[in-house]
Amino acid sequence: MTQTTHDKDVATVETAADGTRSLHMEWNDPMLAVFGLMQLSRDELLERLRSGDLPQPPLARLLNITVVDAEPGRMVLGLEPDERHVNFLGVVGGGVVGTVLDIAMWGAIHLTLEDRSLVTTTSQTTNLLRRVTHGQGPLQAVATAVHVGRTTCTAEARLVDAAGKVYATASAGFVRLSMGG
Repeated sequence: MTQTTHDKDVATVETAADGTRSLHMEWNDPMLAVFGLMQLSRDELLERLRSGDLPQPPLARLLNITVVDAEPGRMVLGLEPDERHVNFLGVVGGGVVGTVLDIAMWGAIHLTLEDRSLVTTTSQTTNLLRRVTHGQGPLQAVATAVHVGRTTCTAEARLVDAAGKVYATASAGFVRLSMGG
């Protein structure tokens, strides 16, 4: 078997001699990450995100989503489209694009919170402006918090390439869930 990887891959793609591909990934119990997340201050969370010491959730590993930058009110995620993201039309599926934008917006909101509450998405609108193809090179989901209230929050994001060309935009609403403390 020939193994093909990229520097930031979080799941291993293998190609057999007959051209068949397989994807291998490992992950920890996601609830451990949730419980750990609830124990961290915002500054500790930022430090672990930036250093890569925070275990990625299984979905991020599966889709090959990486943290590029994080600060209160802003999160940048990386996505290098490859064959795992392709739909029946041969382009990256809109659900993949929507997911990376959602995760980035969630992060931008969550990183503004100084208490131990969590947020969850209640609505999202995604606009696909250009087709995204596998092998086109790395993309970034750049998200910013727009409003962070006592119970609801909003954020917006865009998916861009290295030249700043916009492939998709999104906006989303979130609700805060009090976890005590």
